[in-house]
Amino acid sequence: MDWLGLGALCLVAAEWLLLGWLSGVGWPSSSASPGGSFWAARWALRLLVGSVLTACAQLMLAAVGPGFAAIPLVLVMAALGAVALRLILRFGQPRDGSSEALTPMTLRERSGWLVLALVLLAATARALLVPEAGWDAFSHWGLRARAFALVGTIVDAHSEHEYYPPLVPLLEAWLYLHRGAVSIDLGKTISALIGSAFAVCLAWHLRLGLQARLAWLAPWFGTAIVVSATALLENFWTGQADLELTAYFTLATLAALHWQRAPGLPWLVQVALFGAAASLTKFEGLPRVGVVAAVLLVEAWLTRRWAAHLTAAAVLIVSAGFAALSWTAFELTHGITPNGEHLGPFQPLAIGGVLLTLGAVLGGVRTGGGVLTACLAWAVAGRCLFAGRLRLISLVVLGELAATLLAFLVSSTSPEIEVRTSATRLFEQFLPLALFAGAVGLSKVHL
Repeated sequence: MDWLGLGALCLVAAEWLLLGWLSGVGWPSSSASPGGSFWAARWALRLLVGSVLTACAQLMLAAVGPGFAAIPLVLVMAALGAVALRLILRFGQPRDGSSEALTPMTLRERSGWLVLALVLLAATARALLVPEAGWDAFSHWGLRARAFALVGTIVDAHSEHEYYPPLVPLLEAWLYLHRGAVSIDLGKTISALIGSAFAVCLAWHLRLGLQARLAWLAPWFGTAIVVSATALLENFWTGQADLELTAYFTLATLAALHWQRAPGLPWLVQVALFGAAASLTKFEGLPRVGVVAAVLLVEAWLTRRWAAHLTAAAVLIVSAGFAALSWTAFELTHGITPNGEHLGPFQPLAIGGVLLTLGAVLGGVRTGGGVLTACLAWAVAGRCLFAGRLRLISLVVLGELAATLLAFLVSSTSPEIEVRTSATRLFEQFLPLALFAGAVGLSKVHL
């Protein structure tokens, strides 16, 4: 084990936690328990916020010239962003949520949090001990992160997909700068750090979505989601950027859900922050966020609650769009050619082959266990999935499924080959939302 690398990872985590605390971003009081939100959920959210602020500071410094080789300079810029968020949040006036207060933790719930922590610790330990195993993680993210760290700014690393958004290699390069050396085996541990924080936040979102008498089930459901989504768990030690996209995209969507339930500026800040992060993480980020915005517009029409839904959709579109345009502008001004190589002609007649290949790819327990679990939960929950505010998440899942099938049909390669090589990671990106909806739907029907 690289003990200096482990120390650098701990230092990076401490910086992100401090930046997240400085930003003031947290769980709105209207949704908290009488004693406040669970400390693990608070600090997990702060860590994710700090990671986004750090990456944005690196991108901005790379764009204006100085680069991010000077660690104190990056921290100062990220801190300024955190202070700006804190000032924005001062304008928020969360409504009184006493009638929606969550019940205090019971022994059963504390046991659930302990089990979740043990699962995450085991996955993180494996990430620290197992050598790099993902070719995409090496060729797409690892080589770029190494070049970024060695030069101290964003450069053309001549990797497989240079035009991909830079958030993950920026965070890995940030870790290398703290270590004082480049190690692709070390870089992937960033995924374990972000994945663990995401799992805790997802469990807390479940606690906010469940009925008060069933709040103790939240960490147990959260653990089940992490274990069921095997591709997500494997990314703890393979270093694929799909984990970061899944985390930021899921949290942006769930923040939009809770904004419908208890409108408050803190939720909108999370929508904007994580929506922008998703757009900066992978090529698929912006389309994923676009589907959520489209569903919010559909919900506005169905419920006639125009203000709430249109506000969330506008914040999501503006933040994600601005992030995507910022990266495109950087590419055009720094000799990196934007590329749409994955896109080809529309092949509607291939839908039969795509569905058959999907069945084969997702037929195993490891590759399709999470999808099967979600399908069974949805079948049992039935119409509860499309009642009340849970309908928003259900429609998002269906929209993402349709968008994924469409992506296969406009692939530049054979759609069947694209399914074989990409289906598990593409389904992973919205599988936690499907399992979230299934868990909440089951609780309404049978518990």
